[in-house]
Amino acid sequence: MVKKDTVRRRIFRSNAWMVLIILLLFFAINMLVIKIYAESVETEFQQLMEPIVAEEELKDYVKDFTLRKHQFVLLFAVDGGLCIVVLIMVSQFFTKRLTSRIMEPLEALSDGAKRIRDNDLGQDIVYAGDQEFEEVCATFNEMQQHILQEQEKNRKYEKARTDMIAGISHDLRTPLTAIRGTIKGLMDGVAATPELQNKFLQTAYRRSGDMDVLLNQLFYLSKVETGNMPVSMQRIDLCNFLHQYVNAKKELSDPAQERIVFDTAELTAEAEIDPEQFQRILDNLLENSRKYAQQTPFCVTLLLKRETGKICLDVKDNGVGVPEDKLPYIFDEFYRADESRNKKEGNGLGLYIVKHLMEAMKGTVSAENADGFVVHLEFPEAKA
Repeated sequence: MVKKDTVRRRIFRSNAWMVLIILLLFFAINMLVIKIYAESVETEFQQLMEPIVAEEELKDYVKDFTLRKHQFVLLFAVDGGLCIVVLIMVSQFFTKRLTSRIMEPLEALSDGAKRIRDNDLGQDIVYAGDQEFEEVCATFNEMQQHILQEQEKNRKYEKARTDMIAGISHDLRTPLTAIRGTIKGLMDGVAATPELQNKFLQTAYRRSGDMDVLLNQLFYLSKVETGNMPVSMQRIDLCNFLHQYVNAKKELSDPAQERIVFDTAELTAEAEIDPEQFQRILDNLLENSRKYAQQTPFCVTLLLKRETGKICLDVKDNGVGVPEDKLPYIFDEFYRADESRNKKEGNGLGLYIVKHLMEAMKGTVSAENADGFVVHLEFPEAKA
């Protein structure tokens, strides 16, 4: 198996080759200069010594000069070799220091990646040193925190989805049981009079309507999660639209049980909305108030007003409101402010769909308690 290269070895080899090549070039150039200089000195020396000394003495001088020249070259070569060894050792020392500084954050990042693999996301990388590595470690910590937040978000989402499935099973079982009981009673002749039969049939019809509402919400939830929610924006006169909506609801409601009041504040307002989806928003808000207001009769007031560049619609009921600590979460998917399904029916989808539709129509939604539960809807005002 071929041993893989490392950063430490690569840096050391790079520095060593750099120093070695520079020294070899320096050594070769100096050797060439020395050779040229020695040959010129030797020639000049011979020319000067020929007329002065005898031939035998000249040979001794030349021999001695050649020996000294070779000794000098050898000494220079040994000195150059020692310089190379010393420089490589120095290079190795500084390379080791450099690689240790580089490997420290890399090893920390490697340990952090192993912790993430083992699903241990509670420990950040602590590193103080070079700016570049500090930025990388900080980015790693941000990624780890993001993963931790997403895991927590997914955990809450899965818990909410599990609770929602259990709740939907309950919501479906209740009307189904009532419908089966009604049909069984009719079959067994319990409802002997036309009045009792009509009462039984009305009960079955109302319960089937509850199931229809739930199934429609699930259908819209499927469209929301798959991105197939249709939104067709149109320029709409909100005053006329709301008047028609309120009048239609009044015709179907019992004044002794519920009242709907619409206040336009003598306002003419136009906005770019989807009429069908806006009606679904109002239906969901009205249904939410009907379930949780705990007032008989319960009253819903629609107040239309204009602010700078936007149209605002407040939908307010006379109910008990929502606990303050739960207000920030009521538009979350599957969230139910009253988590006891034995007290109130509901599946945590209505307000979530309201929020999604408002955002799809470039609007915003918020809620507060003000002598009841108030939902604020805001739309950009249509330009003239």
